[in-house]
Amino acid sequence: MQRRLVQGGLFTLGLVGVAVTLVATRGSAAAPGAAATVTFTKGTTERAAGSGEYGSVATGAALNEGDRVRTGAASRLELKLKDGSVLRLADKSELKLQSASFGPKEKKRFDAKLFAGRLWAAVTKLVGNDSSFEVETTNAVAGVRGTRFAAAVEPGGDTTVRVYDGSVLVSNRPIYAKEGHTKAKRVQVAGPQEVTKKQWTELVASAMQVVKVTAAGDVSQPQSFAMTTGGDDDWESWNVERDQVK
Repeated sequence: MQRRLVQGGLFTLGLVGVAVTLVATRGSAAAPGAAATVTFTKGTTERAAGSGEYGSVATGAALNEGDRVRTGAASRLELKLKDGSVLRLADKSELKLQSASFGPKEKKRFDAKLFAGRLWAAVTKLVGNDSSFEVETTNAVAGVRGTRFAAAVEPGGDTTVRVYDGSVLVSNRPIYAKEGHTKAKRVQVAGPQEVTKKQWTELVASAMQVVKVTAAGDVSQPQSFAMTTGGDDDWESWNVERDQVK
């Protein structure tokens, strides 16, 4: 299978109340045996274990592989993974921890899916070719090796990935990939068409670049962007400040 990671660099989708609760800092480790621990909540934050129903979740709660989390209006949620990586959801966001394996010698395989909203990811360095860290949406996937990025699922279905540090490999693989096939092979998909190598796009976005994958699977070339300052949306600046918390 073609390697989908970039040496030296994951994806921000951007990468998802009123009272604020904070009893753990970013330096806190995930609960023993758990995939992640909730380290910050604001407003309405919920968790569903596996395919179960959603219920409220508070700071200190442990999350396992297969769990889902979501936020309400004017809400935020922060998770610390077992390896020290941090994921944050903005308001009206939903995320599933699809797979989380943290082995010896810092090897790990992590995969999360963002169904709606915005995600910020600060990822610790991956070690070895057996490690991977990916965030998916319905039409895109971002893979990294240790960086800060944000991902966002727009109302119309487009996915936006912004990279703040390092590099992120962005692909429209979720639309075109089938188990057992590679990018170089032609794959029959639903409808009277075939997917060619040209349609399956992978590209690298570097620091302070943004890539958009449309709902139809079209991938834009990386473009430079500037961080938002001021205004009503403090999502970027808030995350930068949280990343400094030890």
